[in-house]
Amino acid sequence: MRTWLGALGLVVCISLVAFGHLSARTATANMGEDDFRKLEQAWLDAAAGPDLPVLRKMFLDDFMGTSFGAGVLSKSDVVPSDGVTATHLPKCVLKDSTVRIFGDTAVLMGDVEMQVPQKAEGVRMTTVFQRHAGDWQIIAVHMSKEGQ
Repeated sequence: MRTWLGALGLVVCISLVAFGHLSARTATANMGEDDFRKLEQAWLDAAAGPDLPVLRKMFLDDFMGTSFGAGVLSKSDVVPSDGVTATHLPKCVLKDSTVRIFGDTAVLMGDVEMQVPQKAEGVRMTTVFQRHAGDWQIIAVHMSKEGQ
């Protein structure tokens, strides 16, 4: 009888742990288009800061991207080093965007307004997110000035 109760208790505990893990995974799996727009804006806000801890967490170590210059960017190109207070991007606002979600990968394409002192500049941006260990991270970005 005691063995039976112990086994039942073990089964219940394992079930609760498994259910909790699935619930947590489902929460990130059920991200919608607006959640990715918020994640994109959070990146833009962190880059304008710069908020280094947020940026380090948001970008996958194997990140790659392109911008207005030549060459392929890496994470070290978009996440400033410790102690650096200069920003890589001015304050930016995500305007119009389209999001497509493909399982553990999401693609956001949209217009970003760079709020520079002289006048606002438009940028077209494509950001690719991928879920790693339950968190969504940026794995690739392509930016181009509007009209190019």
